[in-house]
Amino acid sequence: MRITAGILHLGNITFAEKGANASTPADPSYLQYPAYLLGVEQEMLCTALTSRVMESRWGGKVEITNVTLNPEQAITTRDALAKALYSRLFDYLVAAINKAFLKEKSDFSIGVLDIYGFEIFETNGFEQFCINFVNEKLQQIFIELTLKAEQEEYVEEGISWKPIQYFNNKCVCDLIELRSRPVSCVCWTMCVRPCTL
Repeated sequence: MRITAGILHLGNITFAEKGANASTPADPSYLQYPAYLLGVEQEMLCTALTSRVMESRWGGKVEITNVTLNPEQAITTRDALAKALYSRLFDYLVAAINKAFLKEKSDFSIGVLDIYGFEIFETNGFEQFCINFVNEKLQQIFIELTLKAEQEEYVEEGISWKPIQYFNNKCVCDLIELRSRPVSCVCWTMCVRPCTL
């Protein structure tokens, strides 16, 4: 929890210009709480956000230079630090959950499924088309197993309820997979013989 709070408090830190091509926290007091939560010294956090260490190697020599960052670069560094911390925290939590569920025989699993519709990108490749189609099929199964089946059961049992309106995506799935010239067949034809429909 402390790390999550520390990540959130990092976002409160803003930067002001300090001379040529350098920055400083606009309000240094905003460094105190995230530093405490992340278990680092306030000055160390300030240095990490407002500068970077560059290492040059030439010949047999190594030269280390401390380069200051302008406010825009400091904001990018702050955001990168938050993202890296969050990513490592997430990986840790996933590993901890997997370890907790680890048994000789796996009886448990956690799944996340986004069942709603086509994702729209400027350019949809064939892979995205396949992913979208599978999502539509999963949504169709979800509708059949939950919404439609439950509502039919309510009708059979005479339970008073307010019908839930939903979009039945069967027409979308039929467009892709119907036997009479489905979209998937047209795609295959285009792959085998371009421009000959």
